[in-house]
Amino acid sequence: MKTPRLSHRLGLNQPAHSPTARRMAEMAAAIAKDTDGEYRLDVFPESRLGPDPQMFADVQSGALDYYLSGATLGGVAPASALPMMPFAFAGLDQVFAALDGGLGEIIRGQLAAAGLFAFPRALLNGFHHITTSSRPIAAVEDFQGLRIRSPGGALAADFFATLGAEAGMVPFSGMYQALKDKRFDGQSDPLGVVQSLRLYEVQTYLSLTGHWWSGFTLLAHAATWQAVPRDIRQVVETHAEAYALLQRKDVAALNDAGEAELRRLGMVVNRADTAGMRARLGPFYARWKARFEPAVWARLEAYSGGLG
Repeated sequence: MKTPRLSHRLGLNQPAHSPTARRMAEMAAAIAKDTDGEYRLDVFPESRLGPDPQMFADVQSGALDYYLSGATLGGVAPASALPMMPFAFAGLDQVFAALDGGLGEIIRGQLAAAGLFAFPRALLNGFHHITTSSRPIAAVEDFQGLRIRSPGGALAADFFATLGAEAGMVPFSGMYQALKDKRFDGQSDPLGVVQSLRLYEVQTYLSLTGHWWSGFTLLAHAATWQAVPRDIRQVVETHAEAYALLQRKDVAALNDAGEAELRRLGMVVNRADTAGMRARLGPFYARWKARFEPAVWARLEAYSGGLG
């Protein structure tokens, strides 16, 4: 085997068998092939390079070359919280119009200012729903007193507090055990994650809420990225885009089939009354709107059709 001229590492938290980790491994193989073995990208799924906060800190410092980030960017790119705004988007077409367009440009600009290169195509995680072990979520009142593991960040904590729940955070890699140990009553994730992490083994109820969307951003340490020869960067960019689009299709299909599959696996499924949740969010939207420049908030609403 040819010794590569350049070798870098990519860390992510998703299970090795998940569509996301598989597509990243396929991307790396395609890059190696099209650079004739000159460039090797080693992919480390399942938080093998550390929990998300550590991987994010490492890609910021340059100790890690690439990182597939979820909801950990708000500290350096405040606009990255906007795609996760509750009930902002009606479907994936709206989401990706925003992220492939003007809202994504704002987010990538903030990341660039923080020393991070963000590849233009976001990857899909999906619309979140609630799983619980204690009781189903049928109406907004059922959130009262619920201890829920959330993706982290101020927006998620504020959203759940507004609905009467208490949000907490453990790293993605520790979520299964935390739910098994009853440190939380429930959690928030797309249906593909519930399947990939086998959360149906430690959660009884699935309440369909579609309360917000989340995805992944492929990041590189900017100085490291700029040091990669231009011809290799072009190959990486080409395959990063192609495999992001393939990953979107894979995960969308997994999420679409999730309700039926999780019923088959024994979860008790209900469709929650989201109108009552939305009715509680007026002050929440006002608080978050005040955090952003009017033009940035207007960009979100241009794609979402309005909030609050």
